[in-house]
Amino acid sequence: MATPQFLPIPKNILELACETISRRIDRLPFIRNGIVIDKGIVGVTMECLNAEVSRTLPLRKVTRGTGTLLPGLGECLIERLGSDQGAIAPVISEILVNAGLAEPAEVPDAATHTQIRGIRLHSAWTWHIGSGDVLPGSAPYSGGETDTWLARCPVCRTGILGQVTGKRLFGIPPTDYYLDCSHCGAKFIPEKNRFRLVSIARIADPRWRQYLNSCRKPDEWAALVQVEKTARPAPRIATSWYRMAQKKTEIPLPPLVIQRPEKPSRPVEGVPVSFSMLRDGTLIISGTAKTLYFRPVTIRFLRGTRHHLFSHAERTLEQALKSPAFTDVKPLFIQDYLRYLPLRLGPVTEKLRRKNDPLYRQLLNRYGDEDFSSFAMADEEQGQKKGILIVYLQGKLCHVAGCHAAFADLVDRSFGNITPDQCYRDGDETACRINSLVTAFRGTPVIWIHELSDDSAIDVTVSGLCSRFLNVPAKLL
Repeated sequence: MATPQFLPIPKNILELACETISRRIDRLPFIRNGIVIDKGIVGVTMECLNAEVSRTLPLRKVTRGTGTLLPGLGECLIERLGSDQGAIAPVISEILVNAGLAEPAEVPDAATHTQIRGIRLHSAWTWHIGSGDVLPGSAPYSGGETDTWLARCPVCRTGILGQVTGKRLFGIPPTDYYLDCSHCGAKFIPEKNRFRLVSIARIADPRWRQYLNSCRKPDEWAALVQVEKTARPAPRIATSWYRMAQKKTEIPLPPLVIQRPEKPSRPVEGVPVSFSMLRDGTLIISGTAKTLYFRPVTIRFLRGTRHHLFSHAERTLEQALKSPAFTDVKPLFIQDYLRYLPLRLGPVTEKLRRKNDPLYRQLLNRYGDEDFSSFAMADEEQGQKKGILIVYLQGKLCHVAGCHAAFADLVDRSFGNITPDQCYRDGDETACRINSLVTAFRGTPVIWIHELSDDSAIDVTVSGLCSRFLNVPAKLL
């Protein structure tokens, strides 16, 4: 078999790939499953995938139909990095997939007649000998230098615009493809040599609302980004009067302080409680049978923030309305939205939201329209313990739960893994609430745990906390 040609990855593609991983997974370098993931491993892995014609490699070697062996990603990494690097393959492949640089794939093995798990590099992140300095996202549109605007989304100026084919946008005439931002979800549809902005996410800068549904050429979108970046006036450190006064030494002037408006924070719903705190950040709850010590849970975020997660629900509106949770709103939809019944629930709810129809809120639970993220407990050993879990934020106690199983089962698989269906009335309102709090207050301790091995003691303690602080029945999980 021919030896693969490992074409060196262009510097700008590697830098953008590392920036994407740092933004969506964790800041490089970091440790995952005992393996140090750094810039070098990311570059070598992408070179191994790019060297294949199909940009696809199995995680371990397989037998082709001709009887030849196809080395897996593990063997390629061993060849490139050394004999002790084969265990990196499943770890780095998971990171590339979660970061959006690659996708899972299956490679047939002729010897066992089974499908072997593999990984495929997205076409937007491939390169060839003539790529030069072309950034990811611009390769499918080789119309000139203006196509480099795809390397940076004009709306959020952070993500890249990737080509999406084989899908339709709800309420938009069919097109061969559309462009989707990897960070904010902005969508552009092609119209001859122009692109129309048909969707924006929750953009902090309200000026971008005026560009919604506007159609511009690629170089005009690129120029607009430059104008937005340079149009922001820099704060004036000192006026001419201030500089003149500084020259007069007999009148000392106070230092000039520039005050920036504080970013408004989301109000937290809960019972105001003042718990004592130790220097190491441990919460102390006294006044019970014994003093309880709650340690903060360090959260590891797996993906970026997801806006309007409910819009991805796959079941139909008719299927959802069969649930008893929708009994009071079912007659309204049957009377006024009969044509929507066979359509998917997610796009229907999103269309009602865009039309400012308040009925869409009747389909969701109280927290179904919040921003969500995927996360897990960073300390795996801590996650295997059981005991009592509380949600405590900004001096307010929001939730108390007893865990008879591992903490990780509740935090990783319930609170940290919200599905679109959970955003609706018949979903998990508590999980949505806690996930939205963790997402909104990143970097701030939100979840706290007290390890306890006695199941009966867990029940008694949780019951006491709920009756004392929340005046609600205990919730045991």
